[in-house]
Amino acid sequence: MKQDTGYEFKQRLIRGDRVFGPLIGPGNDPEPTVAALKDMGFDFFMVDNEHSLVGKDAIYAYIRLARQYEMPILMRPEKCTAPLTPYLDSGIQGLMLPQVDELEQAIHAVDETYFPPVGNRGSGIGMSPYLLDGMDVATTPLLTMLEYVNRNTMLFPQTESLTALKNLSRTLRIEGIDGTIVGTHDLALNIGDIKPGMTRAEVNGRPFIEERLLEVADICRKAGKMAGMGGFGPKGYARWSREGFQFFNLGYIRDNNAEKFRATLQEARDLVG
Repeated sequence: MKQDTGYEFKQRLIRGDRVFGPLIGPGNDPEPTVAALKDMGFDFFMVDNEHSLVGKDAIYAYIRLARQYEMPILMRPEKCTAPLTPYLDSGIQGLMLPQVDELEQAIHAVDETYFPPVGNRGSGIGMSPYLLDGMDVATTPLLTMLEYVNRNTMLFPQTESLTALKNLSRTLRIEGIDGTIVGTHDLALNIGDIKPGMTRAEVNGRPFIEERLLEVADICRKAGKMAGMGGFGPKGYARWSREGFQFFNLGYIRDNNAEKFRATLQEARDLVG
């Protein structure tokens, strides 16, 4: 079993690589789905339980397949207060955490996500074969195992409100926070000023959203942390890539529709470069 796939992914983000990954919703057969995502060239995939229903057995299957195909696997849980450790201890490598507005919520997330000395996560080591990627639990020193999990774990609180944006500079200074991912539609709803008849694409192009996205990019740049986003297509991501965004949620996989996004990913890569 390949080791350090999460750490290698984090290093790509630190280098400034542009990465694309779909959200995984319900109704998919895990094995052909992950095989297709790997074949298409996605950089990661993310299980979505905030806005869809993906069962725990299916999530465990996705974790196994992520290791088999050597793809980082992230998750968006129901909310920032949802239980995190069962998924992390099973082998989820990163969290896109919704509804993180206040500094205290980010600190709590770090405590739940990382082992000491970074956080205060309880020890479930040895219960899943995928958490340690083949290490021998009986002979590997405990601190070695804790360090391994910590360096392969990612935490991205989402910026989905003006309050979160106001606190973003301080949030990004917390050890264990690797960057932020903007929930563009939720941010737009929080700001308001949406005119009747406007589509989501039209809302995302309004100055009141673009100004806030530029602010996020600038804060992340100054903090040396990753800026990510969802809510756009390839042309939108090409534009925001030039402003400093590098992590893009692209596609929503449900009911075995993965193949639908092959051309979309290729277009995005061609435009982003």
